[in-house]
Amino acid sequence: MTAINALRTSVSGLNAQATKLSGISNNIANSSTVGYKRVDTQFESLVLEGSSNGGSALAGTSSQNRVEISKVGQLQSTGIDTDIAVNGNGFLVVNDAAGSTGKYLATRAGSFRSDANGNLVNAGGYFLQGVKLGADGLPVGNVGDNNVDSLTTVNVNNISVASAPTTNMTFWANLPAGQTAYTDTPQNVNTNISSVDYYDALGATQTLTYRFIPQTAAAAGDPNTNTWLVQVFDSATGGDPTKAATDESRLVGQVKMQFWGADSGANKAGTIKSLANVAAGDTTVYSGYTAASAPATPAAYDPLLGKLTLKLGTMELPVKVGVPESPSGMTQLSGQYVATKIEKDGSAFGMLERVSVEDDGKVVATFSNGQSRAIYQLKLAVFPNADGLNPVSGDAYEMSRAAGAVRLLSAGEGSAGTTSGGALESSNVDIGTELTNLIETQRAYSSNASVVRTADQMLEEATNLKR
Repeated sequence: MTAINALRTSVSGLNAQATKLSGISNNIANSSTVGYKRVDTQFESLVLEGSSNGGSALAGTSSQNRVEISKVGQLQSTGIDTDIAVNGNGFLVVNDAAGSTGKYLATRAGSFRSDANGNLVNAGGYFLQGVKLGADGLPVGNVGDNNVDSLTTVNVNNISVASAPTTNMTFWANLPAGQTAYTDTPQNVNTNISSVDYYDALGATQTLTYRFIPQTAAAAGDPNTNTWLVQVFDSATGGDPTKAATDESRLVGQVKMQFWGADSGANKAGTIKSLANVAAGDTTVYSGYTAASAPATPAAYDPLLGKLTLKLGTMELPVKVGVPESPSGMTQLSGQYVATKIEKDGSAFGMLERVSVEDDGKVVATFSNGQSRAIYQLKLAVFPNADGLNPVSGDAYEMSRAAGAVRLLSAGEGSAGTTSGGALESSNVDIGTELTNLIETQRAYSSNASVVRTADQMLEEATNLKR
């Protein structure tokens, strides 16, 4: 190798070490940047020509900076609900435009905040994308597994309030078996009574009042009738708010419920035998009370499902009261009147209080009425070769041919990792490693500079031979 070649080789070494120094400085500068992936410098030797006997004309080295995209950083808790970290494989899908009309990118920088319009945007200015979910929790529209164009910007202002009408109710009670026996003094018709709130279509709270009146035996010594008049009153029915809860104008259901007696055996005794609407003109007396006129729309009972469906204005409400001959439901046993099970769905009007992200990628809105529901499903972008993605500003990556075809998976599905709300992925830079590399780079740079000085001195000596 001539002095000129040595000079050129050492210059290539200086340039290569300068490239590595650039990567190290960028790593150190971004050691606290959320989702940052460190730059690793790769070197390769340059050979101008080679021969069959192993000889070669060396030409130094070249270097190239590569981003370690697939190397994950540690997760750190932030306590901020809209921060998102990907735990495992995959990238969050973002867009550089709020209207999802710009370029779709992949990122693991999940420091999202709501902007003035309610869009979730991260520190790099990229808008989080997801599948919008309806009130039933199902995707809105037709969503393809790999169709990024079907994603939309996650917006938390579109669901600032919420309410849900009651669509199902369960009401079980035990009716005292002794109250259907003969008595000279009829008991108060309001002895066995319970009130249960429900929510109408507008989120307003209404009340159903259940009243149970026994049909007493006709004479002393007669067997118990085991029959009760069941009345249901609705606070939203009747029009006049000053009327009593059990005013007949509020009646929405009136049925006759009969139970199996003690002589029917242990498996049947005290369970429902039959349930039917009180017929028009029925003059049966229940503990001194004659049944009121039947409601305009009688309640419908389904013995297979054990549900009594009530007509409440424009809505229908099925109430689960029990299947005949089943111990689960209404019973007539010894003891006091007690409501044994009351359940209902629905919710009153509520304001949005917080938005959080679940492990399965669902963005969940929680309201002041205690209700919560998923409003978006985040999809994670998975690539065959994540290191082939093209880095852009803001710790995001362009989808490239080198990365392979993108697959959109729900968090926790297949090879996709999970999402952690209230957490961020820290930079994958290790300061100790970078400082060690910095020392090595400085030494290598100084050594190459020494070769330059030596080659320069040799050339100077050769020049002086002419003098």
